[in-house]
Amino acid sequence: MLSRKTIGFLLKIGIVAFALFFLYQQLTSKSSVEQFDLDQILVKLQENYFVVTVVILMMFLNWFLESLKWRFLISKIEKVSIKRSIRAIFSGITVSAFTPNRVGEYGGRVFCLEKADRIKGVLITVIGSMAQLVTTIVFGSIGILLLPNLMPEFDSLLSNIVFAYPIMLFLLILLNVLLVTLFLNASVFSVVLSKIKFLRKFKKYNEVFSFYNSSELFEILLYSVGRYIVFTTQFFILLQVFDVQIGYVDTMILITTMLLVISIIPTIAITEIGIRGSVALFLFGLVSVNAIGILSATFVMWVINLLLPALIGTIFIFSLKFFRK
Repeated sequence: MLSRKTIGFLLKIGIVAFALFFLYQQLTSKSSVEQFDLDQILVKLQENYFVVTVVILMMFLNWFLESLKWRFLISKIEKVSIKRSIRAIFSGITVSAFTPNRVGEYGGRVFCLEKADRIKGVLITVIGSMAQLVTTIVFGSIGILLLPNLMPEFDSLLSNIVFAYPIMLFLLILLNVLLVTLFLNASVFSVVLSKIKFLRKFKKYNEVFSFYNSSELFEILLYSVGRYIVFTTQFFILLQVFDVQIGYVDTMILITTMLLVISIIPTIAITEIGIRGSVALFLFGLVSVNAIGILSATFVMWVINLLLPALIGTIFIFSLKFFRK
């Protein structure tokens, strides 16, 4: 019979092996090889090494903001240091590398908790993810509303349908107001869940949504907005590096729309690069003929914000605690 320590070690080895395998598969998959010219990408990166270094530093800022957000959220059940929070974030990224829609990120984080209930930890982490999703939807909705400005043929079509744009505007505003209001009043979910008969026995988990008041949840949204600003700026800079010459405002319209589309498409790690590249090429292709530049910027963005953190996370995986005394 294997000891818990041995089983834990084998699990960690397995996680690292799976993560590295899936990341390698994604880098060498047919869609990646066909879409991206790696030699040209390396030349551009070398020519703009200072700017690329800044984008990499922004990656650390992005995940540092996420670690502050998670630390703030998780403090309701366990006080964690910034160092342990950062370790949890990078561990989660590694675990998420081989899970659908990166759901493994939740599990990767909670195994850094020493005493707190891990199911509560997962639910709390979900609240943080919901904040990021709400942010993506709000900014993405703005992008969609402004998108017709970049598509004259679509704009003229809407103008022929007199009520189309006002109705779309009203529905999107209503959706966003409802989403933000619901998030800022997450305690409502605790009340609703407690009314459902078969969920009453999970009262201690239902109560997680009532841990935070509106001002605390607003602070979580601000962390999410901060992250959003960081990675949209990263992408804008990379587009300039690869000679995709589009104005800042137009670029932001397309980036926010792209991030919204990507967030609602179910993915697994091995197909993620292909999907990101296809969506980016479709949207940015509306205003630029530099397909290679668009795909290259998308690829480097993925490498910096997901591949590199996942590799860093493999170091922290060995500090996870799957079993407790």
